Amino acid sequence: MKNLTLLIAALLVVFNLSAQEYNLRSGQQIKVRLTSSAESGRHIKHAATAIVDEDITDNDGNILIKRGTNVELSIDTKHSKGVGKSGFIKVESLSTKATDGQTIFLRGGLTSYGQDREDLALGLGIGAGIVAFPVGLFCLCIRGGEAYIPSNTMLPNIVIDDNYAIKIDSAEEE
Repeated sequence: MKNLTLLIAALLVVFNLSAQEYNLRSGQQIKVRLTSSAESGRHIKHAATAIVDEDITDNDGNILIKRGTNVELSIDTKHSKGVGKSGFIKVESLSTKATDGQTIFLRGGLTSYGQDREDLALGLGIGAGIVAFPVGLFCLCIRGGEAYIPSNTMLPNIVIDDNYAIKIDSAEEE
């Protein structure tokens, strides 16, 4: 009898979990907008910020993620270097918050590269290095351009990373 009770309880839990309704699905697109600029050449690092640009709703029109909710970002930058190597910025969206306080994990981002001047640096460095050795070799010190992403840039292809069941507050519906 004890085993039968445990079996029935386990089946109820499994059926309850499989009947779970997800109102935020993995792969659902979300619009994210940068609210500050990002530059690869800055010596003082400041974190770029972003927000959800438009309300995310379910099929019944209930707001699941409010417009203006902060989005946590991961930013990787590399400064430009000599021999014409350009800088780059990689901005990835990590997470945001739903209206019920759940952390919603995100996937996707944007990568930007500065102007590449490698051909110019090598051409002038080798050419001038032969003609005016060793002064001409200083042309190899020409740096590439820094990467820059302006504020108000929409981050493309940001999607929700997992399925989530967001609790709808009945006070919001009224």
